[in-house]
Amino acid sequence: MSLLRRVTDFILQSRSRAFGVAFVCAYIPLLGSISILIAGLVTLRKGALEGAIILFAATAPFLLSYYIASTPADQAEMALIAVVAVVVGNILVWLYAILLKRYDNWSLIFELSILVSVLIIGAVHIFNPDIQSWWSTQLTAYFAKATAGMEGVPNTDIKMQLQAVDVVKPFATGLTILLILLNGLLQLLLARWWEVIMFATPGTLRNELNNIRFGYVAGALFIVILLLSFTGSAVALDIRPVFYGLFSIAGLSLVHCLLLPAKYAWLWLALIYIALIVLFPKSIMVVALFALLDVLLDLRRRLTRV
Repeated sequence: MSLLRRVTDFILQSRSRAFGVAFVCAYIPLLGSISILIAGLVTLRKGALEGAIILFAATAPFLLSYYIASTPADQAEMALIAVVAVVVGNILVWLYAILLKRYDNWSLIFELSILVSVLIIGAVHIFNPDIQSWWSTQLTAYFAKATAGMEGVPNTDIKMQLQAVDVVKPFATGLTILLILLNGLLQLLLARWWEVIMFATPGTLRNELNNIRFGYVAGALFIVILLLSFTGSAVALDIRPVFYGLFSIAGLSLVHCLLLPAKYAWLWLALIYIALIVLFPKSIMVVALFALLDVLLDLRRRLTRV
């Protein structure tokens, strides 16, 4: 802890120090994510402007590496998507940190993430109605390249890969956006943990995370998306992973909140997480629907009074 304290003080005492450390860490593969954590911490402690400066230091090396590197023509499009995903993810952490600093409300961050995701996925389908074909081409090329250097790959494996492409392509855009959102939320969580253990009362972060609950608007949108997806709506099918992913986090927050006072709470939580892994992905859907039920019934208030 003393080492972390010295590192924290070193970074926060000077803008130039924070900028330099973030810039250098962004160039080191195993330490690259630390740079955006520094940007998140600075934003939480010093505000949007100071955070934006460190955000630039954490993001610029990725852009420089992309423009300097010589990417083969057949990989250029996917390489660009990867860089855009990193840049967008970094910006998300900064925006999330601004919202958390100002409103101190994780639920608001999740709800805004859902709203923005719905708008983005809807726009993608409007401007590119044949987005599934594009994903099919990209995913097929990826699997072909992955197996190109392998000798004796059974035809059955190739058929299974093509079947996997057909299964994934209807909601590939939604999955991509969900992964970007989850990465941003994870980075924010780590930055907030860093701030809490240095400057806040122990248990602060746990209390914040145990009270993530969506409002009626997000709940109504989830219900609408579920109904539309059952009718075969391509847009709804693509949006559904975002709702399942983010609502499942709210569901886990509810589970933690309800089990916190219980005896052997750690054991029950361990069993629940094992079940989530074993029964994935259906378990995620169940937990997400549990969070939707919480929106309608406010289970925290009802069950904690029992």
